Amino acid sequence: MQEFQDLATLRRFVNEQVPTLLEAISHLNHQQTIVSRDESNLAISVPVALRSMRRELNHLQQVQAWDPATTTARLDAIEAQLRSKEEAWAPRLNAIQEELDGMRNALKQSHETVDYLVGRVEFVRRELMYEMRHGGSSPSTEGDTLEVEPKVVNGDKLTAARQGQLRLNLGCGHIPLEGYLNVDRRDLAGVDIVSEVSNLPLERGEVDEIFSSHMLEHFPQEQLRRELLPYWKSLLKPGGKLAAVVPDAEAMIREYGAGRYDYDDMREVMYGAQDYDGDFHFNMFTPSHLGRLLQEAGFTDIEVHAAGRRNGKCFEFEISARNPG
Repeated sequence: MQEFQDLATLRRFVNEQVPTLLEAISHLNHQQTIVSRDESNLAISVPVALRSMRRELNHLQQVQAWDPATTTARLDAIEAQLRSKEEAWAPRLNAIQEELDGMRNALKQSHETVDYLVGRVEFVRRELMYEMRHGGSSPSTEGDTLEVEPKVVNGDKLTAARQGQLRLNLGCGHIPLEGYLNVDRRDLAGVDIVSEVSNLPLERGEVDEIFSSHMLEHFPQEQLRRELLPYWKSLLKPGGKLAAVVPDAEAMIREYGAGRYDYDDMREVMYGAQDYDGDFHFNMFTPSHLGRLLQEAGFTDIEVHAAGRRNGKCFEFEISARNPG
């Protein structure tokens, strides 16, 4: 698999390059110590030399009134001394500046290398986690499957919806909505289609609206980003609407921090009641975070209709977006 090849390449990179990188950083630290020492020496020697010249000038001011010849000679000597000091200091100052510039460039390159390495590690981690959870499935006995086989329970309602407005209420649970085809992986009262939300018995581009309430948090972020949001977008007609209500993590954290929200309620909303297999939460959202996910999936006209809205134990927000076609 490509992901494991990337991991092997990354491991070779770490084994071959990191020791050299650490050695370079150690050398830079040593060079910085030398430069700092030289700067310190200059900082000490320059004021000493200038104070000596100031004493000479003060002396000249005292004798100038009665001995012009001596004053002129001393001024010439001081000027020559200044030129000599300047000539002596200039090369070293230039060398120090060059060393500092070189260190800055080396540090920048080191930082870029470290940033690249960290980025590659994170990329491989995400690829492996996604592949382990959603990649090729392991062999299983016949008839043993984790996914529900799609089944249309109310065929007449689906036929009528296709002739008018085909609107889906995904993950409806025990709360079916009027005017929607209600979808759940459990065959509950009011459910019109028993199916996984990732494998609906519908054609691409035939759905007018997809709505879900407190469903998105049941899926890991990478599955939403790579699989579910692109899939739902493909089901929508051009201009079709995706709308969702999800727990508002931003509001819950704010209210808990202010002492206005019970910890047990917040924990249950964030992680799910965990009463059955599908009642675990894998994600949390803020309006801006979910908006970015929708934008990445190609949705437009993203709008937050409500935020921080209290609903029983939960604070929630409502968001919508459209398939541009």
